[in-house]
Amino acid sequence: MSIKQAKHMFVIVIAAVGVIVAMMVLKFVSSRMGSAAKPQLPVPEASFSPFEVRVRTVKRNTMPLEQGTVVATSDAVASVCGADEATADLYEARNDALRSVMRSRRLTKEDAAALLDYLASTNDAMCVERVAALKNDVMNLLRRQETPVEGLAATLIVMFECGAHPPAVLDYCVQHLGLMQGGIGDDALRARVHGVLVKAARRKSMPYAGTALYSLAADRRATPQQLEELKRLTLALCAADANTAARIAAIQLAGERGYGEALPVLRKVLSSPRRDTVLDIVAIGSVGLLGDSSDISRLSHFMKCDSRRAPAAEAAIRRINERS
Repeated sequence: MSIKQAKHMFVIVIAAVGVIVAMMVLKFVSSRMGSAAKPQLPVPEASFSPFEVRVRTVKRNTMPLEQGTVVATSDAVASVCGADEATADLYEARNDALRSVMRSRRLTKEDAAALLDYLASTNDAMCVERVAALKNDVMNLLRRQETPVEGLAATLIVMFECGAHPPAVLDYCVQHLGLMQGGIGDDALRARVHGVLVKAARRKSMPYAGTALYSLAADRRATPQQLEELKRLTLALCAADANTAARIAAIQLAGERGYGEALPVLRKVLSSPRRDTVLDIVAIGSVGLLGDSSDISRLSHFMKCDSRRAPAAEAAIRRINERS
């Protein structure tokens, strides 16, 4: 892909991401209309690295802990894990405890072990959304340690494979395993991580299939056989029977990777009477990268559409003309 093509694709991706976020927010708000107002959930006050996984859909405030509040690390970790009956069902209290240790990069072995046990546990007094949010931040904390936490990758693998955790938690497991795979030196453990990501990508009905797909694509040490496997998984997720979020990720990756075999499916997406804004935008972008002059008339139809699809179509047609 040329630099100019990459720039155009970047614009399309940003637009798609913006629409995804907007749709998620609208869905989250509408699902709570008519119910009693709930308190906003606090966010850990910490300096996040670009490699941290961000929590989606859960609202938080960023007010710092009251000045002078000091919590011993072990007590805080016990609270995070829900060991304190008085706060076990209070996200705000447990998240405050997590914030008090979030900057720590030298957890004791006992505290790290307690947090690993909490991640693996399936019993929690809080609702699924809050459990997923808290566990994601715990994963971030454990990955940020100066000395790698022994057993973290293995714990996430077991969590994914045991079938006892909700999809929201599994999505975070997949994201964190994807971020960890490049730093794993043990070949056997690395192979297990790869196997979990492949298994996740094969679950076409789950949104985290797309997450797993991009984790596999980010593996700089992938073998030629693994790259062929990535291609097969990508093409499979481009199909209409895949989860929409996973399908969007696959269609985008197909364009980025130059998988021309995806073109028939992409053309069907753009010719379908059923419209999905994000799916359209990503498919238009990938057709621009993979298509030929025969696709211009199909793309021209979207030039007359709304302000989100039209710029994508214009960029896609320009890319095709540049290759002609």
